[in-house]
Amino acid sequence: MAGSTKAAAAEQPKTTEAPPRASMSLQEKFVKLREAVPAITQRQHSEGVKYKFAKIFDVYELLTPAMNQYGVNFDIVAEQATRHTENGDPMYYTSFQQNTRNGSRIVWVYEADITIRWTNADKPDDILEVTLHALGTNDGGPDKAKGSAWTYCLKYYLFEKFGIDQGDDDPDMSDHASEGTPPAQNRPTAPQNGAGGRNTQPSGQTAQNGRTGAQRPLSDAQLSRMYRKGEDAGITQAQINERIVKSYGQQDPHNMTRAQYDEICNLLDAEAKKQQGGNANV
Repeated sequence: MAGSTKAAAAEQPKTTEAPPRASMSLQEKFVKLREAVPAITQRQHSEGVKYKFAKIFDVYELLTPAMNQYGVNFDIVAEQATRHTENGDPMYYTSFQQNTRNGSRIVWVYEADITIRWTNADKPDDILEVTLHALGTNDGGPDKAKGSAWTYCLKYYLFEKFGIDQGDDDPDMSDHASEGTPPAQNRPTAPQNGAGGRNTQPSGQTAQNGRTGAQRPLSDAQLSRMYRKGEDAGITQAQINERIVKSYGQQDPHNMTRAQYDEICNLLDAEAKKQQGGNANV
């Protein structure tokens, strides 16, 4: 009887336990972090912004406990300017004056490459460094432009790195033309700097693409991208804005439709390909 019991015990499959934390490589720990943050629910964060989105703090809320559990550190270790002055000095900030329906304002633009380092706390030599390009704008000052750039850049890097499901479509890639206009008392009177690095500009105009309701204004980040294309084509921001007024009757570029914005960007791309300098025109 005793012999049969021992034989039965020997036939029982052995359970496979998870490896100790200290024996795991950084890449193995990344897998555990990915399992810890499979999805994030988008939320509406204010009355003035009707669409739902995820803030970077929503990512940290779930990711940080997992990093603590598995011993993974995350640091920003370098900041490198991608533009330089005529004498070669690094240039992290530029600015331009923008005319809006609420008057003129100075918009600050921050642009740089930032290097982040992942470190296995149990094996400090086991590291991974990644360089990301950060671009952000804000009319609250250069510090806020940098904050917008870093926050927005890191948020979408973490989404991609860990394959985080946001549930709904990315609001930056969506057409919000069918959304209603927020009540006047809740609508911001100046661009608002959200934790997701997004600036919103109010618009009292109705949709211009044939749909009912109000069109979501273009973001400062989108306009910055358009003006950067202009620089590549040798075309100034003033020339671009003048073309927008003549072609679409929009004093404020934020109020262009997405189709108009895409048309301007395509024209600038085509002009850049011609490699024409000087006083080129859109």
